[in-house]
Amino acid sequence: MTFANRVAWTIDPEKSALLIHDMQPHYVCAVGAAAAPMIGNVARIASACRAANAPIFVSRVHSCADPEERGLMLEMWGAGPTQGVEGLVPGLRLPEGGFREVRKRSYSVFFASDFEVLLRRLGKSSLIVSGVYTSIGCAASAMDAFMRDIKAFAVADAMADFTPEDHGEGLRRMARTCARIVGTGDVLAALGAFGK
Repeated sequence: MTFANRVAWTIDPEKSALLIHDMQPHYVCAVGAAAAPMIGNVARIASACRAANAPIFVSRVHSCADPEERGLMLEMWGAGPTQGVEGLVPGLRLPEGGFREVRKRSYSVFFASDFEVLLRRLGKSSLIVSGVYTSIGCAASAMDAFMRDIKAFAVADAMADFTPEDHGEGLRRMARTCARIVGTGDVLAALGAFGK
């Protein structure tokens, strides 16, 4: 899979934050065999971010006491995660207190949250995007980042979607409109240069 990036942005560890998007069992189970390699790559990137002191943000959808709180998401996708199974997938190896949570209400992590404010306060102007689903929430978050003058780096092998076709189309759309497509190796190389 090749992608024609329109921008030549590079990852600056001092200006970057990691977004781990919706890595909850409720969502990840839908990507099938793509889940294991994706989870491994996200874990590797998160570990490198910790070593580079780059903040890690985890978006998570919480259960709703009243299903109507989901708004149109209820009609499109159902009730979402149920109470008691809102946690993250095993294998991410995120230490307790080693990340910041952003409560998700719709596709984009920026919608109805203080995520942009947190990034600005931390002096971050680049966002490394990983997780599910490539063509939906990851793409919406990357687009919202772009519209806020925050550079989005979509990590192709640290994302997954319902089908390989959906995944590829999501990456192609981001490359055309709002993000630079990179691989886990690119991210690790950039973060490994921190402090050298």
